[in-house]
Amino acid sequence: MRLRYSLHLWGLFAVPGVLAQDIDYSAAAQSISAELAGPSFVPYIRPTQKILEFIAVGDSYTAGTGCNGIDEKLGGDAIRGQPSTPILATRQRRDALYNSILNDCIYKAYKAGDCQSTLDKLQDELDSGSFKDKVNLALYQVAHAGRQAGGSEPRESFQVFVLEYVTFFGMGPECNDYTWSIWPGWWSEQPKLTLELRQQLNDKVRQVNAAIKAAAEDLKAMGVIYVEGIQDAYNGHRYCESGASRDMTEYSVWFWSPNNHINTPSEGPGDPSNAASTDRVDLAQGLLDFMFPGQGKVVPTAESVNSTPPWEWEGAEKYPDWQSLLDALHDAAGDDANAQNLVPLQYMRTFHPKATAYATHAEELFAAIANNRGAAGAAGDGGQQIAIASYINPLADPASWQRLLAYDTKKVTVMVANVLNGPDYVIDDSWKSVIDQAASQGKRILGYVRTGYLGVSQQQFTTRLGSHDLADWASQIEQDIDKWYELYGTSLGGIFFDEGWPECGPNNIYADLYAYINNYTKRKHPGAYTVLNPGSPIAQCFEDTMDTLLTFESSYETYTNSFVPNDWTPKDPRKIWHIIYKVPQSQITRVAALASSRNAGLLEITNDDQPNPYDNLPDEAYMQAVIGAVPGGTPLIDDPAEATNSYVAGLPSDVIVSSSDYSSVTLIWSSVPDALGYAVYKNGAQILEVPPSLTQATVGMLEPGTSGITFEVRSILSSNSGGSPRTITASTKSLPEEVPYAFVRLFIGINQPSHGGVHGWPIQVPGVDAQGVAWHEVVNYLVEGNDFYSGLYKYSGAWDDTSKVNADWTWTSIGEATQSQDGYTYTWSVPLAGTDAVASEYVIQGQGYAPIKNIFKGTLYSYREL
Repeated sequence: MRLRYSLHLWGLFAVPGVLAQDIDYSAAAQSISAELAGPSFVPYIRPTQKILEFIAVGDSYTAGTGCNGIDEKLGGDAIRGQPSTPILATRQRRDALYNSILNDCIYKAYKAGDCQSTLDKLQDELDSGSFKDKVNLALYQVAHAGRQAGGSEPRESFQVFVLEYVTFFGMGPECNDYTWSIWPGWWSEQPKLTLELRQQLNDKVRQVNAAIKAAAEDLKAMGVIYVEGIQDAYNGHRYCESGASRDMTEYSVWFWSPNNHINTPSEGPGDPSNAASTDRVDLAQGLLDFMFPGQGKVVPTAESVNSTPPWEWEGAEKYPDWQSLLDALHDAAGDDANAQNLVPLQYMRTFHPKATAYATHAEELFAAIANNRGAAGAAGDGGQQIAIASYINPLADPASWQRLLAYDTKKVTVMVANVLNGPDYVIDDSWKSVIDQAASQGKRILGYVRTGYLGVSQQQFTTRLGSHDLADWASQIEQDIDKWYELYGTSLGGIFFDEGWPECGPNNIYADLYAYINNYTKRKHPGAYTVLNPGSPIAQCFEDTMDTLLTFESSYETYTNSFVPNDWTPKDPRKIWHIIYKVPQSQITRVAALASSRNAGLLEITNDDQPNPYDNLPDEAYMQAVIGAVPGGTPLIDDPAEATNSYVAGLPSDVIVSSSDYSSVTLIWSSVPDALGYAVYKNGAQILEVPPSLTQATVGMLEPGTSGITFEVRSILSSNSGGSPRTITASTKSLPEEVPYAFVRLFIGINQPSHGGVHGWPIQVPGVDAQGVAWHEVVNYLVEGNDFYSGLYKYSGAWDDTSKVNADWTWTSIGEATQSQDGYTYTWSVPLAGTDAVASEYVIQGQGYAPIKNIFKGTLYSYREL
């Protein structure tokens, strides 16, 4: 697959005249900005394929005019270093303003103007933004043309690299007395290379670089990349360094001097490879020979002085200004290398680097190319890949899971298992089946763990035990992690931590807690892949808390119109995961490219929508388009921080049971100086680990009515000095019907027909009555969610009293129904108006972390009646 890069290097004193003079550049720049922000624009995506061709588009500085002599001349101004891959440079007429700087301030070669006035004109362009707008348009045209020509595949991976320009002058005092004026003093002023002039010209280079860099930054979405870092390499190699000679032709000077010979590969005296000519270059005579060919005109001496300057001589009228003379020099050189002997090409290559210097440019350029490559799709690489929050019940929709498991493992790498907002308390055979299959294929299914924004968000989420306390959230999170691995073993690919709090907190307390939980997970379950999902931009203090951070979870409209990025750039794009829902199929490629440009290495694109965009897998054509839009790769999985600490018994020495409940026990203790954390043990086995900022732990998921449970807390210290183990005993209350559940659902029924035609979702009463009869309650509405969002659903399945098969779990969202929890009391506010729901016909169902429990408060139907 061919990939061509357009390398566009913009010349300070030789800007190509590719732009028409009557263009409104400001309006053009605004138009480009609007285009790049428009919904139809597909942003740049890093290329992954092999590079086969470079195209250099630009000026003589790009081409390296004359950098190694006649034999390396490719045509026009295209002259390459040796050895190198040939490049093609387009040559256009030059912008008179920038050439005028040379003529008016350095050469005074032809109808020269005032140096300061000319510099002020450039300053005006820089200050007004006109220069930047010109560069912006030119770079856009190059990038746009590369895309249109199919310079890469996909087109959006076409790249334009723009190299900075190097300041030309050192500050050696000798140059205060030197001049590069072409003519004797009686024809024109002979300006000196004064310190003030050199400082001004260097400053203009810096300002031009800043403008070019700003223009390139504006076009990052077009694949325009500014390359810098060359300046320091030129230290000691500029014009006018301390001890500089008058002609500055030495090999140690990295810019060509007007006094260097053009018809030799030597880079001047001192060149270790090619001896320099000892003949002196006569620029004035060379210019006369060109302007008046065959006429034998010579530069007069002081004895034969002719005060009339050459531009006033007969025949000079064909060159009305310096620019027209330069253009004539170009045309005379043409594509004939021998023409260089006939024209003073020194003018063309002065202020251009020599081949030796271009090596430094090449190093920075190729480093930039390497740093802006995508992954090539090889095993173990970091290419953009698909990660799916697959909240799809494999029992209810096995076909979707068959498709997910069949997709290329390098493309679809990560999925999420959400059983009941966590692991539940027993193995779910349908989930175990897909988790095991995924692991055998190299895919990762992560166990869902709710972190509740650590209880500090505006919603004030509580743990299953009704606590807002940070220590209780930490305890519940770690216990859920261990329960996932207890139930599903090493087939589990890692943990998906949902509802991540995105703020660092005082002294980084929240970021540190997530990092602590991450290390706990990885040390206890080696190879675990961890994801934290705040679903929004996150502070850089979180960069190393988890393997991956899910920092966008919203709609296509938001992603394209009001995306808010992180204020930092990840070291690896696989650090970032974006989920974009409600994406039209026609925009999949654009969204994938946009995500890549935003450093999102993991990506989910779906056409599903709220209230739950994760409960369905898009159709196959849509999924194939998503898969085709990413190169593929593998997740980034870091090792835990190295553990070199000791778990010291006997410290703390004051652990007590502060409270116990039906399924939990809370322990508290005093902080231990220099502790790095605390480990909690139940019946001799470690079950929790908390950071040193927390001196409390709530151990949940205990059996109700259990006595004699032993607990111990050990301090984690850098040393191993401690005492004897200190255990305490606790018990739980006996009230199994009050065990906290992951889900508490409300079902509501309707007035069913008296005889036949009963329809809805049947919920079985456990066991049979005294007469051996089994009973059901049939419901038609469902309220499910939490105190953040709770949805109202209507049964849309086909089950009725004539059905011979199991009922299908099919519900349609019809709105919201708020719910709240206060301890073990749940309250629902259900908008029944406009429905046929009957408030007295209901079932309350608890599920998760204990056997399922149904409380029936409506009409029951026996199997004989149904």
